[in-house]
Amino acid sequence: MTAKQTTRNYCRVLNPTRYGRNAICRLHDNAYGIAGGGGERERAAADRALYRRMRAAGDPMAGAAWAACRLWGWFFFNYHPGRWAWRGQLVRRFVAGPR
Repeated sequence: MTAKQTTRNYCRVLNPTRYGRNAICRLHDNAYGIAGGGGERERAAADRALYRRMRAAGDPMAGAAWAACRLWGWFFFNYHPGRWAWRGQLVRRFVAGPR
């Protein structure tokens, strides 16, 4: 965060100041991403909650945000079997990069 920025931006793609998106995205991050993940059901529940909160706030981007979260989360935050290179929790923190 910069000196002028007082609130962390949790909503990177959409304008965080509209429809209470920043607070909704923070709740979503805390429910799944920051909390360390989980399985497909936990991620799906966090994504559904995100969608419901955005719809309740009257956000016209709720459906698109839900679809993007499902796809992005499947690639980067979910542990799923298969031969894909993407194996979860942000690709195992970018293959255990620098600490």
